[in-house]
Amino acid sequence: MKETILAVLIALISSIRVVAQDQPRIRVFAGYSLESIIPCGTGCRPAGESFPLTNFNGWNASVTGYLYKSLGVTADFTGHYASHIVYDPVVGGHRYSYMFGPSYAFRGSVGSLFLHALFGEISQGSDQLSNMNFMKFAWGFGGGLDVNITSRLSMRPIELDYERTKVPVYGFAPGATQTVTGLRYAGGVVIKF
Repeated sequence: MKETILAVLIALISSIRVVAQDQPRIRVFAGYSLESIIPCGTGCRPAGESFPLTNFNGWNASVTGYLYKSLGVTADFTGHYASHIVYDPVVGGHRYSYMFGPSYAFRGSVGSLFLHALFGEISQGSDQLSNMNFMKFAWGFGGGLDVNITSRLSMRPIELDYERTKVPVYGFAPGATQTVTGLRYAGGVVIKF
């Protein structure tokens, strides 16, 4: 997986250098993120009980390269952490996502509004419970708003993404999964190159 991420980033940066530099073509974002999602399927609890939505706090970083005018490619990485993904006993956990996909920006003098569709993997883990550890395909779509501060610096007050993935359902047939959906908010700073 690390080799794939590195290859995508090298290809993205190499192709962008060829494009004329009449405006910044690369946008690097870093900031806070809050993910609200069900961390595990119904089989992780006693029969008939399901996990509640859990809020994971963390970080979000992305690189978007605009290959042609407002059409670009985004590489998005997140790390989220929660102190309570299981309540009896209390167990914490973490989630990391590695997603890539197309993006489109609507630019104006004050800033830009962007949309993207992302596809990749989510990796979830817990130091205390090994049955909470998994890596699954995930996809999401959403967008956000970048407000210009200078020609090379913007503030991103809001980015919202709808996420969808499958999580293991334990206690049923081996490999059983359940589809879960969630929302992710991010806000931070954008540097333009």
